[in-house]
Order: sequence, then C-alpha cells, then structure tokens
Amino acid sequence: MKSYTFLLLFIISTLAVSCKKSETPQPPATISIDPDHLEISSVNPAYSYRVKVSIANSTETTVTWTSEDPRIASVGTDGLIKALVAGQTNIVATLGNGIASAKCKITITDEYDYKYRITLKDKGQSDFSIARPEAFLSAKAIERRRKRNIAIDETDLPISSDYIKAIKNVGGTIVAQSKWLGTVSVLTSDQLLVEKYKALPFVKDVTMVWQGKRLSSAPAAYTDAPQAGTHNTIVTPITYGAAATNITVNNGQALHNNGFTGKGIDIAVIDAGFINLKSNPYFNNITIKGAKSFVYENHDPYAIDDHGVWVTSCMAVNKPGSYVGTAPDANYWLLRTEDEADEYPIEEDYWVNAIEYADSVGVDIVNSSLTYNNDYYIPAAQYKFEDMDGKTATATRAANLAFAKGIFIVCCSGNERSWVGTPADSPNVLTIGGVTPTGLLASFTAWDVTVDGRVKPDIMSLSSGAAVINTSGSSEMRSGTSYASPIICGLAACLWQAYPQLTNKDLLDIFRKSGDKADSPAIPFGYGIPDMQKALTLAKTAAAGK
Repeated sequence: MKSYTFLLLFIISTLAVSCKKSETPQPPATISIDPDHLEISSVNPAYSYRVKVSIANSTETTVTWTSEDPRIASVGTDGLIKALVAGQTNIVATLGNGIASAKCKITITDEYDYKYRITLKDKGQSDFSIARPEAFLSAKAIERRRKRNIAIDETDLPISSDYIKAIKNVGGTIVAQSKWLGTVSVLTSDQLLVEKYKALPFVKDVTMVWQGKRLSSAPAAYTDAPQAGTHNTIVTPITYGAAATNITVNNGQALHNNGFTGKGIDIAVIDAGFINLKSNPYFNNITIKGAKSFVYENHDPYAIDDHGVWVTSCMAVNKPGSYVGTAPDANYWLLRTEDEADEYPIEEDYWVNAIEYADSVGVDIVNSSLTYNNDYYIPAAQYKFEDMDGKTATATRAANLAFAKGIFIVCCSGNERSWVGTPADSPNVLTIGGVTPTGLLASFTAWDVTVDGRVKPDIMSLSSGAAVINTSGSSEMRSGTSYASPIICGLAACLWQAYPQLTNKDLLDIFRKSGDKADSPAIPFGYGIPDMQKALTLAKTAAAGK
C-alpha cells in the first residue's frame, strides 16, 4: 500500500513540473524616454523642451519625473524640461512605485562666460614680508612712502599663493585680484563653480560681476614698450594754441610762467583706452613710462577707445603754438580699465587693480575720468545715493587706501546732473565739476551733498567746450567733466613739482582753499573755481611750515 502511494505522489509531482515548464513568462514592465539624450544650446535661461515616455508591458501609467541636478535643469509633471544653467544632468522618469525607470541625458550649453568676485575672509600667509618690500614694490614706490613717512604694512602684502592656487584648482581663470580689498575675480563658463568657491574655507562671499558672450579664442598677448620723452623746450609765456581756454579758466599759466610744468611727477591715467595714441603725432614727444590694459578681453591698451586719448591730451601734449596741456613735462602711465561694450561691476575690480598697480610702480598722481553709480546691468549691483558715503563703494575703498599710501587722486564728478558716483564720493579724492569758459555751471555736471554731509564736487574746471586732441591728430572741442578732471590733475602735478615737500593731504587742502567760493562752499560749485596763483601762495606758506 505504501508503494502505491509513493508512486501516485511521484506521478502528480511530475505532471505539476511539466505544467510549469509549458507556461509563457510575463515580460517585465519597461519605460523609455524619447529622446534619450538632449543637447540644448540656448541664450534663454528659461528655454523649455518637452520629452515623451513610452510604457510597455504594464497597465500602470503613473510617471514621476525628477532631475538629478535641478540647478542645471528642472522638469515638470508632464515632462516639460526647463534649461537653467549650462551643465550636464539626467532627467529620470519612474513608472509607478519604481516598477521601471529611464533616463534622458541633458546637456545645456550657452554662449556666455561669467565673472565672479570672490571676497576673502583674510589674505592668508603671504609669501612676502614687509621687511623686504623691494620684492613687491618698486624703488620709486618705496621712496614715496619713505619721503612721506608712510609705513609699509600688511595691506601692501599680496594674497597668499596657497589661496590663489586653491581658487585655480576649483576652475576658471583669474582676471583680477586686490591685495588691498582681499578679492579675487574669476572668469568661468560654469556657473556651478560658485558653490565650490564658496566651500573654500577662506572665502567669505561670491558675487557675479559680469556676464558676456564667450570669446572664441584667448585674448592676444601684448608686450609693452615705454616711450622716452623728447619734450619741446618750454618758452614762457607759452603759446597754448587750441588749449588756451583750458589753461586760463584756472589761471594755470601762473604755474607755467614760474617754470613748473610737471617735470619729475608720475601721473597714471585710468581710463577707457588709448587707441593709437603712440602713433598720434601730438603724443610723439611725451614720456610714457608704461601702458597696461586690465580688461581681460583685450590686453592692448592702445587697441580700443578714444576717450583716454582725449583725456590724456588735456595734460600731456607738448606742442607749443598748437596745443600745450597742463602738465607737458610730466611722466605718464596709461592704464585701461573700462570695457566700453557694457556696464558691469567687474570694471571696478579692474579700476582697483589699476590703482594698486599705479601704487606699486611709484605713481604720484592718478587721474580717473571714470565714475560708477547706478548704471550697472546687474540691478542688485547698482549703487544708491546712500552708498556714496565715502567709505562703502568698491572703488572708493581702494581710493582711500591709495590716498593713505601718499597718492593724490583727481576724479571727474560725472555728467548725470545727479549725485556723484564712486570713487568721486571719497573724502580723499579731489572731485572736479564742470563750468563753461565764462564760469557758469555746465548743465550736465553731477553734484550733491553726500550722505555724510560733504559737498561734491570739490572744485570746478572747464568742461563745456574743452579743447582736446582727437585720434585723427587734430584738436576739437568736447564737453564733459572727463576733461575738467585732467586739466586740474596736470596743474596738481605742476604745483607738486613746485613744492615737493607737500603731502597729498596738503594738496587737497590747497586746491579747495584756492577756489573762488572757499569761504562758503556749497553745491553745485563746491569750493568753486581754483586760481593757481592763489594756490602757489598757499603752497608756499604750507611748505614753509614743513
């Protein structure tokens, strides 16, 4: 009986196995995305593209969409993908509760590069020592500090090379750095590097300061060639030619007639560019100690823009009988910081770099016919009147440090008929407004009482119908406080030549006191139109007390 039972169980078991083998397996559920990869090239940061899914072998139709990196691209519940920034990620479609999934590789490109200002918590351990300043300052810069009894301190030390290396390792190209303000500006096409910069332990903040079309190739290199001056002998009284009114509005001939023409004074012109200046016959006999462009996209200071040519001519040209500027025997450094293509805060980073460079090569005076206020293309970066307190704006902070190191700074007030911008708001900057040849206020001149109660501009000079030399090698009349500034800047060089024992603080005081409204300064003229004969008298008295 037991044997029959065993046989029966064996037969049943065999039949069951046979039945299982004959059944057709159910294929797994699948989901696919069409297309399975997508490359989006768009200048529109909100560019959208819809992808579709196909589902097989499943009655489940619920699909959940996710982005592996929502910073680069987001996806809606209906498969609508939005391109956010350049980069690469995957869009994932998941069927049901994870029955199946599929990925679509998303590559987003754009035509832009970006510049970011990295603000440091500190400058780190420097590779240099204030005990050996010759390693990072020129002999002339050291001599200026010694002569003015100005200490070389920690602000003079460059940023730690370890910090610079760490920033480079994250990525991007360094386009500017400030040892005074503790900032490093980088160029990158990858916006997501911002988080990596912020993660560096010595970084305080990162802000975007520029966005623009990507260059097709790296900027061409530039090799500078200084120009030795072969100045014409100045015979007094000087025949100023077309520049006569530039001089006489401030009685500048009083300086020149006493033999003071700026000799031995180094002036840095921080401006927008000096196109073909060295091939212009009006500039062929001036001393150019050096020229440099701080704008990353173009390293040639002589390649772009004529504004710097007009500005420099007001001081430097030395062609008696035709055109003579206010400081024809001074030495010049031509420094380009302005990108004429747009208005972004990176230009202040370049300006700061330029004035630090001017300090390092031993410049005595800086002319800036540039100001920055509320014109930036990045709304959040636009300055407000309240920012013009003489200590907040980027360029102003650098100007204050440059002044502390003995540099005399002259800046235009601007042409907006509004409050002055940076660095003109600095209490340590001689800010120049504009008048007509008859002493009336130029209609475009910017002026105000600053938020901390100071009048700006400080003094006035010719800006309506000022004579300049153009890029064609001839004189023409132009209007703007851009020309009032270098007219005064050149006269300051002459006054400093006359009394080299004066400090930059002394000069600032003398120019204000020599104005025709010095007894009651008020907007819009400030201290008024300075008279150089009066300035000479004041300078003589001040020098006698040294």
